Amino acid sequence: MIYRGRFCIVLGQDPSVTFGSGETSRPPALPAGFLLGTATAAHQVEGGNTRNDWARFEEMPGRVKGGERSGRASDHWNRVPEDIALMQRLGANAYRFSIEWSRLEPGEDRWDEAAWAHYGDELRRLRGGGITPMVTLLHFTLPLWLADRGGVTAPEFPERFARFAAEAARRFGSLVDLWCTINEPNVQMIAGYIEGAWPPGKRDFADAGRAYAGLVRAHAAAAAALRAGAPGAKIGVAINLVVIEPASRWSLLDWIAARLAARAYNWAFYDSIQSGRVRLSAPGLPWLDEPLPGLAGSADFFGLNYYTRMRIRFAPRSPGMIERRPGPGPRSDLDWEIYPEGLLRMARAAWSRYGLPIYVTENGIADAAGTRRADFVQSHLYAVARAAQEGVPLRGYFFWSLIDNFEWAEGFAPRFGLYRVDYATFARAPAPGSEVFEAWARRLTPAPPLAPRR
Repeated sequence: MIYRGRFCIVLGQDPSVTFGSGETSRPPALPAGFLLGTATAAHQVEGGNTRNDWARFEEMPGRVKGGERSGRASDHWNRVPEDIALMQRLGANAYRFSIEWSRLEPGEDRWDEAAWAHYGDELRRLRGGGITPMVTLLHFTLPLWLADRGGVTAPEFPERFARFAAEAARRFGSLVDLWCTINEPNVQMIAGYIEGAWPPGKRDFADAGRAYAGLVRAHAAAAAALRAGAPGAKIGVAINLVVIEPASRWSLLDWIAARLAARAYNWAFYDSIQSGRVRLSAPGLPWLDEPLPGLAGSADFFGLNYYTRMRIRFAPRSPGMIERRPGPGPRSDLDWEIYPEGLLRMARAAWSRYGLPIYVTENGIADAAGTRRADFVQSHLYAVARAAQEGVPLRGYFFWSLIDNFEWAEGFAPRFGLYRVDYATFARAPAPGSEVFEAWARRLTPAPPLAPRR
């Protein structure tokens, strides 16, 4: 492992991070007060979300595999009590989920009172069942009225998002201790504005820069609104982190490409928060470095989404002058390498870089056959426990996901759930590996009953 100032990149396997079967069979305990839960996103599980940019995107030929549409998704909107009971059966004491902006504000400046009441009821049911909620305000989907004006690149996006955050804080401030303003802004920028695979389906590096800046500004504005409306609540952003290594350890150009990719993809957003400046530097993208009042100190924790490792090759004819390849280990159904050591390494790096408490806000596997999930859960929770044992302030872990879901452009084929969903009947059944999660949950130190926030 090579360190250069604040940046960490791996040029080979770290010998201090090797998980043997003997180690994982005797894992260290998770810390007292640890949150062990599951995660979902509104559009992927609720069903009936028709007024956002993703619903319209699904109607375009070739955008989703097999021409599938989210439709009723996993029907969670109509099965909240049942799904909370599933969490309790697992022994989960936390749940990260998003509230759908397009349901709550279907038209500009028009709140849907029934939708707000639905989420309020869900929050009260969770807390009453001993489950701590973490609420995400933006998990990729935008109301159509905003998408039609430019979405995250629209000049008014930060102000509109802050208004939504303020309303959420006003209504739910007494029910929510943990807020995630934005989920994976790095993915939203790349998939939507560089690869063109997600809404708005663009391949425009200048717009990608505007999208990134808009997301940073929106986070800062939303954080200020949440702090004003829900004093004492903790706020963060969920960043998709990937272990990024050079394709060839002997290639200086691959090493440089990997370093630049990691800096832009993994760390740019929280580097901006840390510095109080909207910063981005990557080949092909606009260079950004401008002050933003209210950005510094706008995060109380680091939200770490981790799934895989990538190898990077310098390729001057490719977008961004890099080519990505999966790592060499076993892979999930989505061809993502299964690399549990990477979770430990990313937790160490985020703690060293920012000094903030960490929540693993997503970690999971697409495994339709159910042959890999048990080992995946065991090895990744071992990584979490080991990081905490080393002194990394890991506060919680949210497995992706509670139930099978609509996996964006991949449709319904990927199966991430600890509970399998029969999409003909929407019946839920435990998936292989859920018993491992439950075993970890049953070893947690019991937490005191949740008290109302003031």
